[in-house]
Amino acid sequence: MARAPVRGAVGNVRETEVRFANARGVFGLRGIVHEPLGGPPRGGLVVSHGRSNDMGNPLVRRIAAAAAEEGRWSLRFNFRYVDAKTPASRDLSEEEDDLLGAVRFARKAVAEGSIVVAGKSMGARVCARASSDADIAGVIALGYPLHPKSRPEVRNPPEWPKLVKPTLFVQGDHDPFCDLARLEEERRRLAAPSELVVIQDAGHSFEPVGTKRDTFPQVWGAVRAWLEARRAEQKL
Repeated sequence: MARAPVRGAVGNVRETEVRFANARGVFGLRGIVHEPLGGPPRGGLVVSHGRSNDMGNPLVRRIAAAAAEEGRWSLRFNFRYVDAKTPASRDLSEEEDDLLGAVRFARKAVAEGSIVVAGKSMGARVCARASSDADIAGVIALGYPLHPKSRPEVRNPPEWPKLVKPTLFVQGDHDPFCDLARLEEERRRLAAPSELVVIQDAGHSFEPVGTKRDTFPQVWGAVRAWLEARRAEQKL
């Protein structure tokens, strides 16, 4: 593990650039830690990005920052293909390896408390693939791409059987990659409990449809409520 100079502190949160190894031990993944100050963290959150963006994505950044402000140690990171300037792996196995490296890094930083993984779009699929890992207590799927764009007839997402931990789905009701009726049908097949929160008049990345507004408070409100409920049950 290597740490770069502190990027800065805002309020009760410090941001630090870090480098860490993937699960196979190859060093070099880049991330940014959002570390709450003033006491031990209330668990950890690892946030992964979508296929066409990186850890600087506004939703990814805001989720990590908001979690840290609530006292949860958070890490957002780049999958290896971003810095290598190559495509993501076809089966997402390399991204799963990267995510598990981030989880190992989080486990070392958070002595007590659970580790939850969150993913935007493709990142949510990677979280599903990795969810059986012993260090992962739950999954937050932000805009899960259940099927190809506007093709809900395409069934059996390959990572679905691997999604075995409690999961929160947060979806926009205008998401062309996730027909909500299909998602409700597929959720019944999951082995672990899951919840769905629908953001009205919002697209795949929760961009507003119709009236211009910031949808993040609704997204974060759903995530925060789920984390707090699980914590109250002493599950997260």
